[in-house]
Amino acid sequence: MHEGHRERMRRRLFEHGNSLTDHELFEILLYEHIPRKDTNPVAHALLDSFGDAEGVFSASPRLLCSVAGVGPRTAEYIYLVGRIFRRLRGGERKRVRLSGFGEVRSHVRRRFADVPVEKLEVYFTDADGFLLCTKSVTDVRRDKVALDSRLLGYILGEVHPAGVIVAHNHPSGSCEPSPEDDMAFTRLHGLCRMYGAALHDSLIYADGELFSYYRDERARLLGIEKEEW
Repeated sequence: MHEGHRERMRRRLFEHGNSLTDHELFEILLYEHIPRKDTNPVAHALLDSFGDAEGVFSASPRLLCSVAGVGPRTAEYIYLVGRIFRRLRGGERKRVRLSGFGEVRSHVRRRFADVPVEKLEVYFTDADGFLLCTKSVTDVRRDKVALDSRLLGYILGEVHPAGVIVAHNHPSGSCEPSPEDDMAFTRLHGLCRMYGAALHDSLIYADGELFSYYRDERARLLGIEKEEW
């Protein structure tokens, strides 16, 4: 079954390459390094984990290995392709800066506009507010998403960010936080402090509106003071 599907996908690439979506391109890219497994779920997992194709190709091999189905050789291959692209393009991609609430608000609105299912993203930044890495979690089978603490700890230890910003959406239309959101914020704040990173904010997006745990004083009600940008 996989061979017939792969041949059809290769034919589509040859005949109508411009019509392929990002996840279909990654599915084909993975064929040579994952020879006996459906690569479609792995392609989706990569894009979900790192936000977009740029994020996948910018991730380190160790971070790529945190995605289910990606082993060391596959991670090295993806990383190598990304390095080649950057060489051909003449340098690194334009860096995203999230150094203040205005920049964060614009970024989150772009990332979450028209997303029909609940999604969570974590943005890891350096001391100057430049984005180092994005971790994205989406599960279309559930109406709630969460980031595993062990995985987050692994990324914090690997990336060594100065700051962390979290955002998720409420497809229901209300950006008011739930008790579960409060507990997640408190746990995340503690975990960031363990790794020497500042939790700059946790945001909830709904219908174009944003709720900020710091700007809307929710963090203070939970006994957590705002950390400086």
